[in-house]
Amino acid sequence: MTRVPDGLLPVSLLHGAARPDPADPAELYHEASKLYPSLRGRQATGIVRVARDPLLQELARRREPRRNPQRRGLSLPAAAAADVPTRGQSPHGFDGRSISLAALAAVLHAGYGVTGSSRRSIPSAGALYPLELYVAARRVRGLAAGVYHYDPLRHALDAIRAEGADGRELCEIATSPELLEGAAAIVFVSAVFGRTRVKYGLRGYRFALLEAGHCVQNMLLAAHARKARALPLGGYYDARAEALLGVDGVDESVVYGVVLGGDA
Repeated sequence: MTRVPDGLLPVSLLHGAARPDPADPAELYHEASKLYPSLRGRQATGIVRVARDPLLQELARRREPRRNPQRRGLSLPAAAAADVPTRGQSPHGFDGRSISLAALAAVLHAGYGVTGSSRRSIPSAGALYPLELYVAARRVRGLAAGVYHYDPLRHALDAIRAEGADGRELCEIATSPELLEGAAAIVFVSAVFGRTRVKYGLRGYRFALLEAGHCVQNMLLAAHARKARALPLGGYYDARAEALLGVDGVDESVVYGVVLGGDA
């Protein structure tokens, strides 16, 4: 079998005979769920409705699970504190504090690092690993401000571009720009959907999203262990984030993120 050099696998092979049909259900859903500044009013109708309705606010605050009163319940033994992993809250917010390169490295390794025999730190359907991690560094001690790609096999950062001195472009990626103003770094998680869909078809799209959840949760836990503030980022403008990272938004698209605060 001829070995294809890393990073040179044709997209057509990942997707099968050809790239996905534009009418493919996963493609339609992914595009329809992207956020755009020009459509913010229409896309935020649900947020506005909840904000105006006291009943919906009360129901949201209760956070109640589904219950069936006709079924018999069984109370479980109490879990010890040590049995429950938690990302907790660090004492420092996104107030311009810096994070160390060592802490950032620990977060990236926990999220998608190699743990042995080329396997990563999280479960992946078919061990296909469709995700890519990018770092927008603003205040990382020992690392120049800029945008980087994380290579888990080398456990290294490759520079993509230098960020603007004021970070304005980065802040405008979020639907709430103030969230990123005091951040030390933002880790963006993208998915190359063809890597899972070549084997699992439409369900491969779901697997990629599930994997992003595993990755982000690991990063949150690692940040908490390092006394750094971390917050998952889902409110971002897709096209702006992808332009910053240099991904096409079709074969590879941003699906999640983590905002990191300082550890000092």
